[in-house]
Amino acid sequence: MMFSFHRGALSFIMALSVAAGITSSAIAGRALLPDQRAMQTAKLSEPLDPNEIDGWVADDHAAALSAFVAHCEASKGRTLPTKAFGISNANLRAICAKARKTNAKDAKTFLEQHFTFHRVKDEGFVTGYYMPELEGSLVRTSEYSVPLHGYPKDLKVLPTRGEVMDGALDDMGLEVLWLKDPIDAFFTAIQGSARVRLPDGELLRLAFAGKSGHEYTPIGRVLIERGEIAKENMSMDALRSWLSNNPSQQNEVFHHNKSYIFFELQSPETAEPSAIGGAGTPLTDLRSLAIDDDLHTYGSLIFVSSELRTYDKSGERFARLMVAQDTGSAIKGAARGDIFVGSGAKAGTIAGNIRHQAVFYLLVPK
Repeated sequence: MMFSFHRGALSFIMALSVAAGITSSAIAGRALLPDQRAMQTAKLSEPLDPNEIDGWVADDHAAALSAFVAHCEASKGRTLPTKAFGISNANLRAICAKARKTNAKDAKTFLEQHFTFHRVKDEGFVTGYYMPELEGSLVRTSEYSVPLHGYPKDLKVLPTRGEVMDGALDDMGLEVLWLKDPIDAFFTAIQGSARVRLPDGELLRLAFAGKSGHEYTPIGRVLIERGEIAKENMSMDALRSWLSNNPSQQNEVFHHNKSYIFFELQSPETAEPSAIGGAGTPLTDLRSLAIDDDLHTYGSLIFVSSELRTYDKSGERFARLMVAQDTGSAIKGAARGDIFVGSGAKAGTIAGNIRHQAVFYLLVPK
C-alpha cells in the first residue's frame, strides 16, 4: 500500500481475481502447533520437503532472508494482526530475531529449520506493480485540476468513486494533491503510491492512507465485455490508450469501479527510499508481495513459483521467496499475488507484462 492499498499494476485489468477459499485442510495426522491449528480449515497441503519444490534450491535465500529481516526491523512497534491462515506476528518476530544472527551462507538451512512448507491448493496467479513518478501540485490551478484526497476520518459512510467524482468530498479540505490527468489519478490509485515532483522540483512521496471499502471492479474487464478491447490485447498500455482516445467516456467507465483510495503526502526526507507497503514497511524489488490481507498475515513468507520469464534478461523462470508486505483491492484469494517490481518507467513496463499462473507455498513457523 503504500501502497498500502496496493496496488497492482495490471491486476485491475484481469477479468477475475482468484476466489478466496477457506475449506477443509490436508494438514492432519500430527500434533499441531498454534499457527498450524489455526490452519486446519485452510486449503493447504501437508508439510513438504522444500528441496522438492521447483525453484527452491536455486533461489537466493540470503536475499530473501535479508528482506524478511528488513521488514521485521521496519515494523517494530506496529500492530500486525494474525489473519485467517493463523500465522502470528509474534512467531514471525521470534524467528526474525534469530535470523539477524544468521550468516548469509546458512540462510537456506535456517529457513528450512524454522518453517514448514505448505502448498496453497488454490490455483495461483501473479501480476506486477510498481511505483510511478507523477507531476503534481499542492494547490489547484488551471493545469492541475484533478484531486487526490486524504482519508475522511469524520465520515461514517465513505463515498464510492463515482460519488467522489460527482463532488461528495468537495469543500471538505481533503485534497492532498492535484494532478493534470484523470487517467494518471486513476492509475495512481491502482498502484497505491507514487513519487510526486512539484512544479518547483521538490520531490514528495504520495502514500496510501485508506480505502473506501466499496467493491473493486476491474475496468479492463468492463471494456473487454463491451468489445472495446480484445481480451488477448488487454494491457496497461492498451487501457491507457483507449481512455486517452475516448475522453467523453472516461468518467462513465471509472464509475464502474466503486472502490476509492485515499492518500497522504510524506516529507521530502522520506521521498527517496523504496515504496511503502500496506504493512507500513519499505518494499524490496522482486521480493515484496501484495497479498489478500484477509488471509495472510503481513510479514509471512511465501515462495512463488511461476512460468514468468519476463522480469529480467536471464530468461529464468520466476521462483522466489517473498515477503507479504502489501495488499490490493484486486488481490483476492489465497494464491493471488502482486509482485512489486520497483520504481520508474522501466519497472512499469516490466510490471505491465506480468500476468502468469503460479504456485504458492506458505512457510509456517515451527
